[in-house]
Amino acid sequence: MAYLLFSLSLLLVYIGLAQMLHVQFGLLGIPNFGVVGFWGFGMYFVGVLQVQLSMSFVDAMILSSVILAAISYGLGHLILRLERQAILCATIAFSAIIALLVVTEKWATMGVVGLGTIRYPLRVFGAEEVLHFTLLLVFVIAAQLYLHRLHGSRLGRLMIAIRDNEELAASLGKDTFRVKLHAFTITATIMGILGGLSAALNQFLTPNMIVPSITFAVWISLVLGGKEHALGPMMGVFVTFGIFDIFIETYAPVSPEFAVLVPNIKLFLYGALLVAVLLYRPSGFLDKDTTPADILGGILRAIAATLGGVITALSVTAKGVETLAAKTKKDDDA
Repeated sequence: MAYLLFSLSLLLVYIGLAQMLHVQFGLLGIPNFGVVGFWGFGMYFVGVLQVQLSMSFVDAMILSSVILAAISYGLGHLILRLERQAILCATIAFSAIIALLVVTEKWATMGVVGLGTIRYPLRVFGAEEVLHFTLLLVFVIAAQLYLHRLHGSRLGRLMIAIRDNEELAASLGKDTFRVKLHAFTITATIMGILGGLSAALNQFLTPNMIVPSITFAVWISLVLGGKEHALGPMMGVFVTFGIFDIFIETYAPVSPEFAVLVPNIKLFLYGALLVAVLLYRPSGFLDKDTTPADILGGILRAIAATLGGVITALSVTAKGVETLAAKTKKDDDA
């Protein structure tokens, strides 16, 4: 039960990150490839303040959010007037800098030794995991409700106009840079808040947690689910992280000899799904006009396609292993 709560809590963190990336890229067209940097900054900064300075979780979270907001605002001022390729490179560089500082600044982060133990923010009658999961669930639900309102608001329509044609929006008297800067600052700070909540979830932090694969996973989830739909981030995370990391890798009855192959199969299917979606449905499983009935059908089709791919890949792998074993036995007999 404890591991299931941990997995579901991590799933909620990924949903939250994908929701913020939806605002940045899906609505504004800002290609932030430094998601793990903002998330990792919040996670490690909260951890350092708690472990090294004995601050309370709330105080550490507030201070971390203020500092990250200032950093995000300054970074946005430097990069948001640049071309998209330059923004992409700059955000990747930011995440690389954060990962490097975590390793080199041993006086604060303990380097590769690791930092811990991070306390849960809510500790009542031994129900820390349940309360933390509930906190993350409320956070994600609140963000999802806001996204739905944002899509139908004047601000949301302005963001879409900036994404599609910023020059035209600016010619109508809109301060496009200010909108992008404020949205980028707020969403990047929320990514850091999710990192602070992840610090308590993991309890012990090591540098190998801040890896580019987190950014890639969030991007793949957003593109697969639908970058223009408010529910796209949630669906994408369920199809990727939910099916593979929770259902298949943890609870599916996969034999031990094939269990080691599941992570590689996962990466293969991620790539295959991504290529298929980009070729045949560039808007993702959910486009901006998708109805609730279409969403349910899309979820079922996505789950069926993913599980079918897993079964096919395991079958092919099993046949290959059996053929190799038979050939080896034949050679031994000879």
